Amino acid sequence: MQSVLAFILFIGTSTLTLASPHPCVNPITGFSCSGPWNQKIPKNVKLAANSAAIVENIRQDKVNYYNGFAVNTDEYSSPIFKVDKHTPKQKWTYVNCLNLTNYDELYNEIKESLASVPTPPDLFVSKGTDASVAIYQPSTDTYWDFWRAEQDPTTKKWSTCWGGMIKNYSRNPGIFRNPIGATATGLPFGAFLIRIEELRRGYINHAINLQTVRVRSNCNSWPATRNDGWVEGDDIPCEGQRFRLDPSFNVSTLTFPAARVIARAMQEYGLILTDKAGAVVTQAEDPRIEMGKNGGIDPYFKLFDPMDYVVPDGPEKYVVLYDLPIERLQALPLDYGKPKP
Repeated sequence: MQSVLAFILFIGTSTLTLASPHPCVNPITGFSCSGPWNQKIPKNVKLAANSAAIVENIRQDKVNYYNGFAVNTDEYSSPIFKVDKHTPKQKWTYVNCLNLTNYDELYNEIKESLASVPTPPDLFVSKGTDASVAIYQPSTDTYWDFWRAEQDPTTKKWSTCWGGMIKNYSRNPGIFRNPIGATATGLPFGAFLIRIEELRRGYINHAINLQTVRVRSNCNSWPATRNDGWVEGDDIPCEGQRFRLDPSFNVSTLTFPAARVIARAMQEYGLILTDKAGAVVTQAEDPRIEMGKNGGIDPYFKLFDPMDYVVPDGPEKYVVLYDLPIERLQALPLDYGKPKP
């Protein structure tokens, strides 16, 4: 990876004309325009008093863990299956893969979500140990996502370690009720994943997500409903906390066109910390649904690196954001944007 990064330091920049973002009408996330994901951040927004210290801890995570800011795609992200009303329904099984002692309580929380899931025959989950998947059915306006989902090779039945369902998806702000939902924060993949379509059209009009290594213990900031933080300290980022890229940063200086698209979204809509990870990353939808339609070609190869600077194909997701200055992130106050009671 270091050799790839060293190589692209010498790449010249290319130009890209960004399309003008549309107002929030039928947002690609599918969630309500009034939710946190589809709301722009005012340029003069008040920052957290310890913003610089929080961002410095994220920068340290970047340096100490692979020295990069990556975009997770087919591994440790999620595919999003959009299914029609004819998709066969299946009752999924809850598997207590973490051996938690409150099985009955947890089953009561998730059983409705598993009772009748539209499950396409070609359903697959993300690579990696998370084995995540998201399903949306427009005809019922219902959304599901699952974590550690698995299909029995003999019975073809599906099971999951956790997940959840959101009814009235288009009127939901993009938040699972506690304690359901596949992510550690109860924030759905469908709300924040970068879409292939967005990179092609040249703009993202919703907040994206951020994951980092050290997240603050016993701290969740709206819109998160829970957390799996493990590090003490007021200057450690809190799950659910919102960030943005300094709006004075000139995104045209970034090497890769896709990086400029992502950076613009980070300035206008921000990033929300959705989970801990083994490195500093954001997430984009799993490309394998698209690959099944185009002969198996990963669309991110060209979307992230249209000039073929990175050879051979493969590392693009690790280097597309290599020159985005993570130290220019800004932390917003905890519970930023939380509706008043």
